[in-house]
Amino acid sequence: MQLGQLGTLLIASLAIGVALANQKRQINAQVFIEFSRRFQELLRMFPTDAWLAIRDPNQEMPPSTQEIRDCTLYATQLVYSVYYLHRHGFLSKRLWRLWEREIKHTITGPVFRREWKALEAEFAHDGDFLQYLNALAEFEGMARNRSLSADAA
Repeated sequence: MQLGQLGTLLIASLAIGVALANQKRQINAQVFIEFSRRFQELLRMFPTDAWLAIRDPNQEMPPSTQEIRDCTLYATQLVYSVYYLHRHGFLSKRLWRLWEREIKHTITGPVFRREWKALEAEFAHDGDFLQYLNALAEFEGMARNRSLSADAA
């Protein structure tokens, strides 16, 4: 193989590598945009008092209704979709960390925890997801309780 051919092969390989990296970034951006859109739709559906109680543990928790349970189910399905993409390597670690921060905050809210008891069986087909969500909720719930205790002191 001549030096010119080797150089051409090297440049072509580099160009393919750059194209693949750009494609992966573009796909992650598209996933982020799509899931952000779905999240915004979910926010519009969720009763305001329930969403505020999810976001702020000091907010009064509304009574359980079918509407709140349905919205919690939709939220959990959205979380499951993101988790599935992460678990199978379709999301970058950076994008996953961004979503997981929001997941943690949402599932540790009192409304979500209350409704989750009635919805957990819907996700029994994926033991890894159940274990992930329950462990995350338990860990974050303990951390939140410690923080609230420290604030009260």
